[in-house]
Amino acid sequence: MTTKRRDELLVGLLLITAIALALGGTIWIARGGLSSGYPLYARFPWGVGVKPGQPVMLAGVQVGFVDHVDLIPDGTLGIAMRVQDRYRVPAGTTATVEANGIFGDMLVALRPVQGITGTIPPGDTVPAGTASPGMAVLLGKGDSIASNVTALTAELRTKFVDDGGMRDVRRAIGDVTKLLAQLSAVTAEQSKQLTATQQQLRKTLSSVDSAAVDSTIASLQAATREFAALAKELQTTNSKVQGVVDKVANGPGTAGRFMNDPAVYARVDTLLARLDSLVIDLQKNPRKYINLKIF
Repeated sequence: MTTKRRDELLVGLLLITAIALALGGTIWIARGGLSSGYPLYARFPWGVGVKPGQPVMLAGVQVGFVDHVDLIPDGTLGIAMRVQDRYRVPAGTTATVEANGIFGDMLVALRPVQGITGTIPPGDTVPAGTASPGMAVLLGKGDSIASNVTALTAELRTKFVDDGGMRDVRRAIGDVTKLLAQLSAVTAEQSKQLTATQQQLRKTLSSVDSAAVDSTIASLQAATREFAALAKELQTTNSKVQGVVDKVANGPGTAGRFMNDPAVYARVDTLLARLDSLVIDLQKNPRKYINLKIF
């Protein structure tokens, strides 16, 4: 092998090594290789897809990375997280595994609880919480919805096509159309009759003589005024008669004494009785009182 070819090979190897070191260093630095922190732990069931180097988020803020993942035979994964020193995880926080993007990456989400004071000490275990539904769950629900829609479509086809339900619907629509036509005809006839009634009413009102109506109203008003005057006169006359009666009844005259004094009444009654006896005796014995001599 010539010296030139050997130099070219060494340059290529050095270049490949430099690129690999640059990529690995970049990934290592991006995953917090140069930053200090304290450990926290969490446990999740198998199959959550957590890998070392994936981010740890606290209330939507990246506070650390997944340091390593241990496979535990009891069906769980032991997750070791490294959280930056400047962040403290509040007490009561729960850890869940969430999807990070659409390419299958995952992250550990720390969800704090408001109103709780204190922090989780370094080296402690964060309890697992309930994760949001992932893409697989959503796809499963979508498949379930699609299956239900398919079953509903088949049921509708059976009811409305195979069993003649659509024919019944068309018949019902035809009956409703006929009913609407009948209602329209009845409405038109009622409107026609109402128009004729209005025209007849206008004719009747126009045939009424307004002058005669005004004259009749004037006569009624005059009669009302005359009746009111007559009533007033009668009231005045009644007042006068009442005054006269009061004067006669309460006055010192003969009429008042006759009406109010029982002794006068008794004497008058006795006098009338004597007059009656005198008249009767005069009728029986006229010669006793009348003596005529004819020469």
